[in-house]
Order: sequence, then C-alpha cells, then structure tokens
Amino acid sequence: MNIFTIIYGILAIMILATVHEFGHFLAAKFSGIAVDEFSIGFGPAVYQKKSRGTLYKICAIPILGYVRIRGQEGNFDAPDGYFKKSLWSRFITVFSGPLMNFIVAIVIFTFVFSFFGNPFLQTTTLSSFIKDSPAVSAGFKIGDKIIEIDGKEMTKWDEITDTIRNSEGKTLNVIVERNGNQVSLKVIPEKDKISGVWMIGAYSSNVKEPFFMSIWEGIKWTGTLLYRMFILIPMLFTKQGLGSLVGPIGIVAMTSQAASGGFANFMWFMAFISIALGFTNLLPIPALDGSWIVLVIWEAVTRKPVPPEKQASVQGAGFVFILGVMVLVSLRDILRLIGR
Repeated sequence: MNIFTIIYGILAIMILATVHEFGHFLAAKFSGIAVDEFSIGFGPAVYQKKSRGTLYKICAIPILGYVRIRGQEGNFDAPDGYFKKSLWSRFITVFSGPLMNFIVAIVIFTFVFSFFGNPFLQTTTLSSFIKDSPAVSAGFKIGDKIIEIDGKEMTKWDEITDTIRNSEGKTLNVIVERNGNQVSLKVIPEKDKISGVWMIGAYSSNVKEPFFMSIWEGIKWTGTLLYRMFILIPMLFTKQGLGSLVGPIGIVAMTSQAASGGFANFMWFMAFISIALGFTNLLPIPALDGSWIVLVIWEAVTRKPVPPEKQASVQGAGFVFILGVMVLVSLRDILRLIGR
C-alpha cells in the first residue's frame, strides 16, 4: 500500500458512511422530523454552517459520521421530534440509512457490470498483462483472443488457465485472433513465486452486461451477499467470528489493498463494504439502527411504547459498549498492520 491507496480507503469509508447518514437525513426531513446536526467525520469541527435549523459539520477525523435527530437523545416532547411522529415515519427514518447503503451497492455493481464487465464471466480475450511476464515476452497484445493452445480449441477462460497450469513449464503453441487474422505465438509459462502455479501473466476481459441487465445483476448480487451475511450471524458468536472482526482502521487497510488492484476491484470492494455497513446497522444491538427498528415494531405490535427516556438510556449504553469494542478492535488492527 502507498499513501494514495490509503487516501482512497479513507475516502471510500467516509463516502459510504456519509451516504448512510444522508439516508437518515433525507427520510427525517421528508417525515417532518427535525435534524439538529449532520456531521461528516468525528472530533473537532474544521468547518461548520447552520442552515434551516441543521448544523452541518466537517470534522477532523474523516471516518464515519453521524446525524443527530431531534428527540432521540433528549428533548423527547419536542413537537417536531422523533417520538412525536408516527410509527411509519420513525421506521422509515431509521431504516433509510441501511437502505441507502444497499441502493449505493446496486448502483456500484451496475456501473462495474456495464463498464468493466462481470468478473465471474470471463472471455478468452486478453485485457492486461503483468509487467515483464512470459505473455509480454511472447508477443501477446491487449485484445488478442486465444482460440487454440497446442491444437486444442479454447472456448472458455477456465480451459486456458487449466491448460497453462498443467503445462509443467513446457512451451505452448498458441493461436490468437488479432484484428480478424490468426497469429501463432509460442509462450513458456513460469511458476508464480507466491502461489506456485504455472502462469503466463495475462488477464482476460470480463463479459460486459447491457445496462438494464446490469441493474438486475446488481440487485441479485446485493441480495445474495445480504443473504450470505445473514446466515453467517451465528458465526459472530464463535472464536473464529470474533477473530475476524475489523474496525475502521482494518476496513481502511482492506479498502486500500483493493484500490491497489485497480479501479474495478476497488469499486467492487466498495459495494461489498456498503452492503456490510447496511447489514451491520440492521443488527438489533443497542445504538445501531436495528435496535431502533425493533422498538418501533414492538410498539406497533403491543401498542405499548417503551418510554423515550428508557430507549435513550439503552441506546446510550449501547453506544458506549460499541465504542469500546471499536477501540479494542482498532488496536488489534494496528497491531496486525505493524506485524506485517
């Protein structure tokens, strides 16, 4: 990682957190609930401005952020506060944060599928090479379509990679289609020092989806990832699950690493983090959106609202607990990074 990929990682987390809080902000405004503060980041404010009753802030620590909705932490009887609005208005206000993260993920997936292609549907056409790789030395060019290796027709990228990996380093006779003509090339695979597999250092292009199909693929991928996260909830209470937890510093590090793999890879990882952020906030843990949703549903079913004072005290205690966990996990993330 270099300083630029670290900056990309910080910006990515800041953008996704801001999008989440903006969802709450929009829904609250639409529902007639006053918003006292909208902050990007934490800590001392480096810029702030008040407009139409809301204080907008940019803070010194550019990770995460928050929206302070009137009536959730105090001033429970404010006529334009959270607890004076309908159950539906409260539900939409709380749920719109995670919902915005899911929408952003769909938009990102749509963009990636449309402009960079589906990374799980690869063609036999070459899109890039590792510097000084056997493919470059052999004379392969971007746009070459591999149609035959050692006399065997190649129709799938998996067939090409399997043939190369099973080559044991012997010279391969490859025929590619280039500008409508067939070109014969000879390449000698070399063993990758990290993975130990034979390779030529060439990457394929992905199948690009039509725009409307990309939207559908984005919806499917978002739904699939949400489902996978849901069924893994029990794992969070195991030693392995606790060991896999990461804090903001760890997320920035992983996002930075994804950025070093190229723009498409970076965008794909951003979509995944956006889904994870939305999903995590839906967990019924005090201080997270999920706990507010549970309280709204409880009131809708029982017709017996939990007193606002008790709700605020539970949420406050939950916030302190989560903050403590975040600090501990972040310290572990730092130790992991130092130990690399």
